Amino acid sequence: MEKADYNERLEFTVRSTILDRPRLLVINSEYIEFDDQDQVSVAATRFLRTEVEGLRYGVKPIRGYRFRIGRIYCIDVRDVSGKVIKIRLKSVYRVRLKLLEQKYLAIVNGLFRHFFHDMTRKYLEQFRDGQPVELLGVSLNSQGVLFDEKAGRISWNFLGTKRYWHYYTLYSEEAPKNYRAFVFLDDWNAGVLRGLIEVILKEKFPNR
Repeated sequence: MEKADYNERLEFTVRSTILDRPRLLVINSEYIEFDDQDQVSVAATRFLRTEVEGLRYGVKPIRGYRFRIGRIYCIDVRDVSGKVIKIRLKSVYRVRLKLLEQKYLAIVNGLFRHFFHDMTRKYLEQFRDGQPVELLGVSLNSQGVLFDEKAGRISWNFLGTKRYWHYYTLYSEEAPKNYRAFVFLDDWNAGVLRGLIEVILKEKFPNR
């Protein structure tokens, strides 16, 4: 996991559509701030580092009458009170598509680097200390992973994972029909869960 440069300050100009006014998004080690207000005179929304709690991200298609006509890059950041900063980048008929995809990836990577890699490290330290970890309804301990009560706890030796653009899947290599998928756009901190499990598996099985 990449560590943040605490002197790094990321600034992005965000326009949800071509017609939207430019809005400033700031990400650094101390806070995230986004001008998500309807009126320019109203102060931007700011979450301090200690308040940031959840992340969702992904791409939604824009559907026309017969086919997809565009896509919306979505990023949601939640604080401990449940308030959400919503960042949207919309491309229709491939206008600004490459630019928006690059900006979307830079924002998501910046959020992980400054906030959510540290969250993953805290869970990892907890696991290394022999304490169970509970995240997204998944239970991790030294014996294995429990993501479905009916399937039971899966030993680390037989835990399978698959990573796709939109979601992440855990399954039993002994019984592949026993699986659970986590959608990055729908499930808060699915990316944190993915990072945590991948680090644990790499430490347990470095030559796999």
